[in-house]
Formats: sequence, C-alpha cells, structure tokens
Amino acid sequence: MKLARYQANGFIPVNEPPARRSALAATVTIVKGDALEDNESGYMTNAAVLFTARFMGIAAAGVVGDSSTKYVEYYPLDTKTQYSVPVAANAKITRDAIGELVNLENNDDIDISDTESEGIAFRIDDIDVSAEAIAVNSYGYAIGHFEVVGTQA
Repeated sequence: MKLARYQANGFIPVNEPPARRSALAATVTIVKGDALEDNESGYMTNAAVLFTARFMGIAAAGVVGDSSTKYVEYYPLDTKTQYSVPVAANAKITRDAIGELVNLENNDDIDISDTESEGIAFRIDDIDVSAEAIAVNSYGYAIGHFEVVGTQA
C-alpha cells in the first residue's frame, strides 16, 4: 500500500480515528503521533518504549506540559483504526512482516524484530517500501492497527 504522506516519526491515522479525548499532560514535550501512557499519577506521558497496560493511545496534537496545567489531545486505544508508522530498527520491512505483532522501538516508531505475544501490540497489515517511503525513512513504513493479545501486560 502506498501512503499519501510520509512522516519522519509518529503514528498517523490512515482511516478515521476514534473521537479525541484529552487528559492532563506530564511535564514533558509530547509530539503529535507519540504513543502515550498513563504515568500512574494521572498524567499522560510519552515515556513509553513498550506497549503496556498503561498505553492509552496516540497523541493527536503536540503539547509542552508545564506544571501539570496543560492538556494533551489523543486518540484512545482502539482496534479498528489503522496507522502508518516508521520502522526504526532491525532492517527494511518486507512483506514477510505482514501479520506480525510488534512492539515499540521508541515512543514514535516500531521495531519489527521485537515481536509481541502478550499485552498490547501493533499488528502489521501492510507495508510501504516505495522509493518515496525509503527516501524519508530507510526502513520503510508499516501500516497496521493495535491489538490486545494474550493477557494484557
């Protein structure tokens, strides 16, 4: 599947995402497309490097949290929305990755070598390794959706 646009970082909805929600942001800079989690103190943070039970969704807009007075808008976790996301680790994505369940590499990309069998994972539905995609991100892009697999971590 050839994407209409290519981002350097972040999860970008390919189809209609769920209605945005908002929550207090921790004192961090959150960028549109970051994976967000509850920091267990009631604030959203983008400190995630793995999908865990605290994963809340994807930042729909950026914000610089300061003194816990800023709100971040986000797309809540759902299993219907497809996202495009850069592949950050291992190697250029191939069609063999389709169907794989993978985890984050950072808070804004995935690691195709880090497969996931329990908790929350990103299921790869398609890929884009067109010349345009590779020009922006040398490992290409995954297109997929989130799933809860096994028992949630």
